[in-house]
Amino acid sequence: MRYDPVEEVLELLSDGQRDVALARLDRVLREEPYQGGLFALRGLICAEAGRLDEAGDAVRQAREIAPEHPFVQYAFGVVALQQGSMLEAIQAARKARRLSPDYADAALLEARARAALGQWDTVGSLAAAVVELDPENEEAALLEAIAAEVAREGSLDPERWKRLGEQFPLNAIARAGSGWTRLEAGQIPSARAEFEQALAMDPSLSWAKAGLVVALKARNPVYALLLRFFIWFGRLPPRTRTIVLVGGFLGYNTLRRTATEHPELRPLILPVLIAYLGFVTLSWLADPLLNLLLMARPEGRRLLSADQRRAALLVGSCLALGATVGIAGALADQPRVMLAGLGVGLGCFAIAAAYSREGRKRRQLGVLAAVAIGASLVSIVAPGGADVVLFLVAVLSAAAATWMSHFGADRSAHR
Repeated sequence: MRYDPVEEVLELLSDGQRDVALARLDRVLREEPYQGGLFALRGLICAEAGRLDEAGDAVRQAREIAPEHPFVQYAFGVVALQQGSMLEAIQAARKARRLSPDYADAALLEARARAALGQWDTVGSLAAAVVELDPENEEAALLEAIAAEVAREGSLDPERWKRLGEQFPLNAIARAGSGWTRLEAGQIPSARAEFEQALAMDPSLSWAKAGLVVALKARNPVYALLLRFFIWFGRLPPRTRTIVLVGGFLGYNTLRRTATEHPELRPLILPVLIAYLGFVTLSWLADPLLNLLLMARPEGRRLLSADQRRAALLVGSCLALGATVGIAGALADQPRVMLAGLGVGLGCFAIAAAYSREGRKRRQLGVLAAVAIGASLVSIVAPGGADVVLFLVAVLSAAAATWMSHFGADRSAHR
């Protein structure tokens, strides 16, 4: 039987003996330094170990030796992708496919690179081509599903994700997608089970973590109703969402004026106004406040992201400070202090708005939150009628933050 050193290297890798496999591969390369495929294999092994500089040297040498070898081009593309060179990865993947048209791994490499660039139409077509050749290819099926969801810009396709969850029961992403579709359908217990299964397979999967957090909070019936509303609201076109927001605000003001002008209608209008204000309050504060409750348990703290924990603590602290100031004003019979407490409390809406965005937009909204809280506290010691002016500044800052959070794009601080 002919001895094959590559098979030995692959067996060592499958046994988890990466360093031994690399040493054996290096020994073979010293004896056969013109094997481009072996240099390409070395590059992939080093890339998997996180040694990207070493991997880059290996795949470049492989490409110099065997530029027309499809596996060499594929390995070069894999390393380029890990180094963040998306265009080089795409070019290498395309060349590998030209050399070997049915090279599924090369097609998926190009799909991953184009996904990183946001070219989801091409991702979908590449993944669909691989699925057509190999219906059991997990990565291709998932990339095709994700590309389709991006194109839909709405709720997940329940049938597709249910089918993927059943077809690939040991794939964490497929189980998480199935969990989200169940969550959208209001099947909270089964959604939670799907997310827990996904996290058991991949504890680092943020999509499953986020889903489990929502499922845990959805045990609260009020939050569950809010969730159903926002799922419906999220499916609306952006222009329709804006119309709904503006219409709600204008409708509230119209009813409030009607109640003032026609006192006999006040008993009918007042419950509607209270319900609207309660809905607005819950829509902004339910998430951070329920996150604060989740933080009381170790498993809840592990599931929440750093941003979610920070937002929960800031909103909770703001509400506590506002309540303390307001109660102190009531006990001391100081209306301006009570007003200041209300202003501080309104600041929590601006904080929640800030943490619904990222980057520069968050910083802008954070400034408005600080202005709302600061102006309220300063109003306690402000002379003359300045306390009312400062309270109005606090109200306008909080209102502006919540309104602005619906518009504009997030910009990363690192861009």
